[in-house]
Amino acid sequence: MTEAGRRHINPIEAVEHLFALWLPRWRLAVIGGEAPASYEEDWTTAPSLAEISDYGRFPFTFAGLDGRRYPVAVERFGIEAPDETSAGPLHASWGRPDAGAEQAYAFLVEALESGPDGLDRRGRALAGYLAGCLAADGTDLLRVPVAARPGAPALDDELHLLVRSGKTTTRLALAPLPAASANEETEYRIACVTTLLGEFLRINNVDAVTFDVTFGTHDIDLNVADPDAAFRAGWAGDGHWLIAEDSDDETDDVLWALDAASLRAALTQSEQNMIEASRAQSLIWEFDFTTPEAPGDELVSWLARELLTTIVTKTTGSSQTPPLLAYAKNFPLESVLAGEGDSCLLLVGAQRTALVHVSG
Repeated sequence: MTEAGRRHINPIEAVEHLFALWLPRWRLAVIGGEAPASYEEDWTTAPSLAEISDYGRFPFTFAGLDGRRYPVAVERFGIEAPDETSAGPLHASWGRPDAGAEQAYAFLVEALESGPDGLDRRGRALAGYLAGCLAADGTDLLRVPVAARPGAPALDDELHLLVRSGKTTTRLALAPLPAASANEETEYRIACVTTLLGEFLRINNVDAVTFDVTFGTHDIDLNVADPDAAFRAGWAGDGHWLIAEDSDDETDDVLWALDAASLRAALTQSEQNMIEASRAQSLIWEFDFTTPEAPGDELVSWLARELLTTIVTKTTGSSQTPPLLAYAKNFPLESVLAGEGDSCLLLVGAQRTALVHVSG
């Protein structure tokens, strides 16, 4: 069996991967650097181009021989400190950036909307989250026009932003150029998606809901009159989870069969519950009693669908081919989103299995 989702990935790395997957007409780079803190060096007047090159780690930007960029100008914008209840990246993903992220959000969305494919709601939610991450804890935002070579004209179709936060800097570089293909390793994609899901599904300031995905294989012939009976008889389990028998209790760590209609209903309800759980992280929805559209502008919904599509594709060979069998415990997801207990879903294809363990 192979396990996905345990690999440690920070949210920015996860966003970069999904950017390449969901917005393939753009290439994105996020580069970290260092600069004097605001109490050591005031940026009321923007730093010089030489200082910007140092603080932003120019010229190295994108991969490849054409990936260097050189600052030609700089424009400074202050960043307003968020209030104590702020959940900046989440707010921006909903199209409601905090005051401190408004400018970065506007720059990024405007740039992406100018592309040949425009910007769909999934891409906008991801871009908003990125803008919120970029501005979080920042004190200064710089927009830096760049050239491809020293002394060359500025590139008017690229966006380069630099944010200072404490003694660190984060530079965002966006260009409408063919990007390298996204890493197609299934386990890596799942790790990226589940990393961001954890950012939306917080239990408290320390803990988040986790998703562990384990893939396996089987040699059971399911092309029979009763595939459920055949699988029950032939599957050895994963060392912990077993399929429920008539004598089992619902509190046992066993998996109960779901037919196709029940699986679809449970997935739909799980998605809606995740949206509600993510919105509960913020006070901006406190008096909003409307039912959110799914997936709509909800990045957590797009992430949940990406996770399911990736798992189904690995298990059945195609995102359009549903699993032959499904078994679950505590599904749809509900109490686990509040940190209570755990849930498990087993999907079975003709030759592969996927076990998704969700815990708080």
